[in-house]
Amino acid sequence: MRTRQMAAVAVLLLGAAACTAQQPRQARAVPPARPSASPSSPSCEAGALRWGTVRQETRLTALSPVVTVGGHDGWTTFRNIPLRTVTASLHTDGVRVPQRRVMASLTRHLGYDTGDLMSPGENTAHHPRPPERIGSQDAGRLATAEAVRVVDASFAVECPGGTHYGSVTTWLGATRGDTLACGADPGGEAWLREAYRLACGPLSR
Repeated sequence: MRTRQMAAVAVLLLGAAACTAQQPRQARAVPPARPSASPSSPSCEAGALRWGTVRQETRLTALSPVVTVGGHDGWTTFRNIPLRTVTASLHTDGVRVPQRRVMASLTRHLGYDTGDLMSPGENTAHHPRPPERIGSQDAGRLATAEAVRVVDASFAVECPGGTHYGSVTTWLGATRGDTLACGADPGGEAWLREAYRLACGPLSR
């Protein structure tokens, strides 16, 4: 009788072990992550803005390969290849200033219309010019180039705790485009002369 009881206990133990092995493994409870204990940046929502130096220049952003065309080739399509990307950004010495307010102030300061200047985060890669179809009348080696008007500006903002400083880099949303003829003077603008040197080679002067 005792032997049967021991056998029964052994069977029960084996059954319990089998059930335990078949149960799905439960994920361990992970304590919620605590936010990093970093002090928040001071806020300056309505402090007066003063603009310092503002620099503007037209910067080459894309250029097509040179295409040799004949005088009777008709329309030729040029596709520009990105050369550099200009990204709009706003930086301060740590104070939080509303981006919209800063950009609106800079727009008024320069006499532009609302929406002319690109907001921080926008870049020229998001605003490519479509391929250009150009009708040629004379044989030659041609290329197309595009550029944007870049604005770099510094500013000061008066906050409850004192004066803080920052800077803005942005660009005018309307891109510029032009056609270059290798062997012909590209003119005096720096971005066109840069495009000519890259596409056609050294300038004659």
